[in-house]
Amino acid sequence: MLKILKNSFVHIPGVSKKTEKKIWQSNVLTWDEFLDKFEDVDLGEYRKNRIHRHIKKSIEAFDNGEHQFFAENLPLKDHWRAYHEFKDNCCFLDIETTGLDRVNDDITVIGLYNGSKSKFFIKDVNLSDFSAEIKKYPMIVTFNGRCFDVPFIQTKFPSLTFDHFHVDLRFAMRNIGYSGGLKSIERQLGVARSDEIHGVDGFEAVRLWYKYQNGDRDALKKLIEYNKADIQNLKYLMEFSFDKLKKKEFFDHI
Repeated sequence: MLKILKNSFVHIPGVSKKTEKKIWQSNVLTWDEFLDKFEDVDLGEYRKNRIHRHIKKSIEAFDNGEHQFFAENLPLKDHWRAYHEFKDNCCFLDIETTGLDRVNDDITVIGLYNGSKSKFFIKDVNLSDFSAEIKKYPMIVTFNGRCFDVPFIQTKFPSLTFDHFHVDLRFAMRNIGYSGGLKSIERQLGVARSDEIHGVDGFEAVRLWYKYQNGDRDALKKLIEYNKADIQNLKYLMEFSFDKLKKKEFFDHI
């Protein structure tokens, strides 16, 4: 079964997608096959030897569970390739805030979904517990998280290091032809939300937080349900985009 990360060579310094495609077209599809079929690879000896050394490092890092090695060396736009290997230890992340200014506004809710269970970290309740929880996961999946969620979190948790694989579905979905915000893409794919949170958007999420601050506990429940839909729907979008990207980036080239 193709797992894509082990079929990838673009994390190796100097290996472009053009070179990777050339390796695949030599009927060498995995790291192990490169080692076994070294002589069959249609590249110069110097380049092959350099790739050979880095593949040995890759195998060692993978066997030792050193996800940071790949997260650092794999181009950010290709982090989706690690999903198959890490999907059982991946979290889907979304935040709610009081506004768009990560310096002057606050995080109100951080939601994490590990594919089976959701956890919520709430301002003035348990938000500080988020740091320990996020460290459990080598991979995070967001929508627009590169531009918003992660920079916001890093501002509020300056000691927290993000060395994860990070799949931002805003860009992954655009790569397969889907543009717009998360709700728009959900509608394009026929993903429904419950009537309870129908019509709730980011602006309403801010209003719900302030209603909760004024004593309306039902407003917090609704805010959490809204966040829960965000993070749980990310899993569907991740699996959908992974299958499409696998065909586009791999199968269409061999």
